[in-house]
Amino acid sequence: MIIDLHSHLIPNVDDGAQTIEQSIELARQAVDEGVEHMVLTPHHRSGAYLNRREDVIKYAKDLQAEYDVADVKLKVYPSQEIRLTDKFVDDLYNGDLLPLDSAGNYYLIEFPSDRVPSMADEVLKEIIRDGITPIIAHPERNHELVNNLYRLYDFIEMGCLSQITTSSYAGYYGDKLVENSRQIIKHNLAHILASDVHHMKHRPMNVRVAFERLEKEYGQETVEYFKDNARSIFNGDQVNKKKPIEPKKPRKKWFGLF
Repeated sequence: MIIDLHSHLIPNVDDGAQTIEQSIELARQAVDEGVEHMVLTPHHRSGAYLNRREDVIKYAKDLQAEYDVADVKLKVYPSQEIRLTDKFVDDLYNGDLLPLDSAGNYYLIEFPSDRVPSMADEVLKEIIRDGITPIIAHPERNHELVNNLYRLYDFIEMGCLSQITTSSYAGYYGDKLVENSRQIIKHNLAHILASDVHHMKHRPMNVRVAFERLEKEYGQETVEYFKDNARSIFNGDQVNKKKPIEPKKPRKKWFGLF
């Protein structure tokens, strides 16, 4: 059984599926690739999209009804992909954010693709102290993290987890993201694979290909590790994560030298 913890199948709420027909097509693809449970994570506070808790809960309920009518054997659950901003803590304590699990232990966090926000350490430390585990979405696509893997290592040591996108690791976006993903996996800084599916052509599932590559390169034990972690997160249980391997720190550049 595969649990997909990151997807954009709710129609016309963000840059994912735009129609119910597209959503059903993506859901069928998910089932074909072995996914039985999928968490719906529309963008929230990304600048372009604002998907509030109660709205997403309704969207997910309505979408499940559509899937049932269409005989799509996929169970879906409401959550959000939450852009980390200075409003995060207020939104969390005001009850406007959705976790990945019913116990409220795990939240899917997104950084801008070009950097890590300046307030990230402060905000993440605060919610970790309160018993919440942030899951950093697709670090292999974040320029600052892949250019300084030690930065991601610090977040994992702090208590965060991270999620590699299946299409990145499967090679759908090119060799660079494959190698970024490998380095993160190699250093035990990744904990789950998830599809982040948006579109059949441009951002499809690629779950089967990613897990096949994972087995070939790291063995069946690593495949089970990633699948078990997704199940633990979904159930609100503690993840038995591997000890992160410390990457090399980037060299400091002295003034006047390059």
